[in-house]
Amino acid sequence: MHCFRCRSRLVTRRTGFALLEVIVGLVLMATVMVGSLLSFAAHQRQRRFADAKLSALATADDMLDRLSGSPKGIPSQAQGIVPNRPNWLWRTQTVGAITVAQIPLRVIRFEILEVTGQPSASSPRPLVTIDVVKPLGAE
Repeated sequence: MHCFRCRSRLVTRRTGFALLEVIVGLVLMATVMVGSLLSFAAHQRQRRFADAKLSALATADDMLDRLSGSPKGIPSQAQGIVPNRPNWLWRTQTVGAITVAQIPLRVIRFEILEVTGQPSASSPRPLVTIDVVKPLGAE
C-alpha cells in the first residue's frame, strides 16, 4: 500500500537538459567560435602580407639585377610602377654617402611599396627596402 506522503518523497530522475544549461552551452560555444574566427582572419592577413613580402623580395632582386646591368646603372632618384603589379610602386632615393677604403660611395635606397585602398587615404606600405652602394662619381 502506498500513501500520498511516500509518493512525494520519491526521487524523480531528470532526462535531458534544462533550458538554462542549453543557453549557457550555446553562449560558450559562440564565444569560442568568434575567437577562433577572429584569430583565423588575423592569421590570413599576416600570411597574405608575408607572401606579398616574399614576392616583392624576388621582384626587387630581379629589378636590381636588370637596373645594375643597364648602362646607366641604378638611378639615384627614380620611381615607377612594378611590371605586372599595378598596386606596387618602386622608388630609389639617395640616403647618404660613405667612404670605404678612401673610395667615396653613394648609398641608394631601393624600395617596393604596396598601395592599399585609396592612394590619397593612406601612405603606401613598404614591402621591401634594400640599400645599395655605388661609386659617388658614377651616374
